Amino acid sequence: MKLKKTVAIAATAGALAAVAMPAMAFENEIHGTSRLRYFISNYENGGGGNPLSVNSAGKVPLVSGNATENQKVNNYFEQRSRLFYTAKANDDLKLVTAFEVDSVFGDRAQSQTTPSATAAGATGRNQGGAMESDTVNLETKWVYLDFKIPSTPINVSAGIQPFKDQLKGIFLDADIAGVVTNTKAGAAAIKAGYLRAYDQSFFGTGRPRGMDNLEVGVVEAKFALSKDASIGAAYYLYNDNRGNNIGTMTTNDIMIHTLGLTGDAKFGALSLSGFAAYQGGIIKTNTNGSSYLNALAYNVAAKVPVGPGTFKTAMLFTSGNAQNTGKHLTGWVGMTQAQNNSWATTAGTSTYNESGMMLLNRNAAAGTGTTDNAIVYNPGNGNNIGNMQGLYLATIGYDAKITPKLYTNVNVGAAWAAHNNGLKPVDGVKGQNATNYMGTEINLETGYKMYDNLTASLQAAYVVLGGYYKGSSAVTTAVKDPENPYTIRTSLIYNF
Repeated sequence: MKLKKTVAIAATAGALAAVAMPAMAFENEIHGTSRLRYFISNYENGGGGNPLSVNSAGKVPLVSGNATENQKVNNYFEQRSRLFYTAKANDDLKLVTAFEVDSVFGDRAQSQTTPSATAAGATGRNQGGAMESDTVNLETKWVYLDFKIPSTPINVSAGIQPFKDQLKGIFLDADIAGVVTNTKAGAAAIKAGYLRAYDQSFFGTGRPRGMDNLEVGVVEAKFALSKDASIGAAYYLYNDNRGNNIGTMTTNDIMIHTLGLTGDAKFGALSLSGFAAYQGGIIKTNTNGSSYLNALAYNVAAKVPVGPGTFKTAMLFTSGNAQNTGKHLTGWVGMTQAQNNSWATTAGTSTYNESGMMLLNRNAAAGTGTTDNAIVYNPGNGNNIGNMQGLYLATIGYDAKITPKLYTNVNVGAAWAAHNNGLKPVDGVKGQNATNYMGTEINLETGYKMYDNLTASLQAAYVVLGGYYKGSSAVTTAVKDPENPYTIRTSLIYNF
C-alpha cells in the first residue's frame, strides 16, 4: 500500500507540475512612478486650464479670491502615482495595464468627495488628500492586449491605450480606446487603427450604441532612408456625429481630414526633425448650412551636443481663424473635445512637448501633474472650432548634465497669436490691442539624483506678458495690465 500511495502522490505531483508550468512561464512586470510637487504661484491654483482666458467683455478675469491688481500667492501640494503592470506570456503576447492615483493635499476625503457631495460613499477622481484620506481614487489609465498575429509582421494593440500622433502630438496625444496595428517590413513601418473617443448613447440619447460617436481613423507610415534619416506620412480621419454646441453653432456632423509629412535626420552631432500638415473638412450645422475648414501647421526642431549638455531650439506654427470668418474656418483643430457632445475649453488632449515651456504652452514634459496651467493650452490656441487663433511659438534651451547626479535645464520661449478674433483681450482705453505678441517665458529646472531611483528637483518660470494683454486686467478701479505669471515648483520623483 505504501508503494501504491507513493506512486499516486508522485503522479499527482507530476500532473500538478504540468498544469502549473504554463502559468510559471508568465512574466509579471511591475514598475511605476510617483511624484510629489509643491507649488508657489500667482496663477497656478490646482485647477488647470488657461489662467489668462478672457471673459465676455474681453477682459482677463482675476483668479478666484483676488480683488485687486496684485494676485494673491497660491501654495499647494500635488501628488501623482502611477502603477504599470504587464502580464507577459511571451514576446508576442502580453496584457498591459496602468493605474493612477492623484490628489492635492487637503482636498476632499471620505464622504465629502465632491464639492456638493453629502452622502456617504460619494466618489470622485483626483482627491483623497484630506484628513483621514479614505476615498475611491484608483483610476484606470491603460488596459490593452498587445500581440503579434502569428506568421505575420503585424502587431496589434487592442483596448484602452496611449496614442500620440506622428505630428508631435498637436492633433492627438491621449489615452484612448481603440484597435491599432503596427507592421514592419524592411525599412518601412506602417500603423493603422480605429479609435473611439466618445459614444453619445451613454448620455441618454435613446439611440443604439455606435451610431453617434467621436472617432478617429489612423494611417501612419515611416521609411528609413538610412540609419541617420527617415521620412514619414500620416493621415487622420476625424469624425464627430454626436451633434455639438460650439460657440454659437449647433452642429450635426464634423468631418476633418488631417494629412502630414514628417522627417528627421542626423548630420554628425546635429539632429533635425519637423513636419508639415494640412487640415481640410466640413462642419455641418443645423442653423446656417456648412462651414469649411482649411488649416495648416508646421514645425522644425534641432538639437546638438555642446559642452556638458545639449543645445536645442524649435518652432511651431498653427494657423488660426481671423475675425468673422463665417463659412471659411482656418484654425488648426486638435482633439480638445469633451464627453456629452460638448467642446472642452480647457481640454489638453492635444499636446506639444518640444518647447520646454512651463507656463507659456501646455507641455506635459515639464509638468506630468494633474493641475497644469498654460497660457496657450492647446495647439490651436482657442477654445472651440470657430475661434482657434493659431500660434507662433519659438523656443531655445540648454539641457546640462553637470555631474552624474546633478542636472540643469534653461529655456526661453516667445508666443504670438497667428490671427485676431474675439478671444483677443481688450484694452480699457484703446479697445482691442493691435499686437499679437502674447509673451516671453524664461524658466529653469535643476535636479539632484539622491538615489538611483529618487530625484529631487526645483523648477521656476516667469512670463513677461506682451502687448496682446495690455490694459486688459479685469480690475475695476483703473486700466491695468494683468500681472505677469510666475511659478516655483519643488518635486520628489521616484521611479521603479
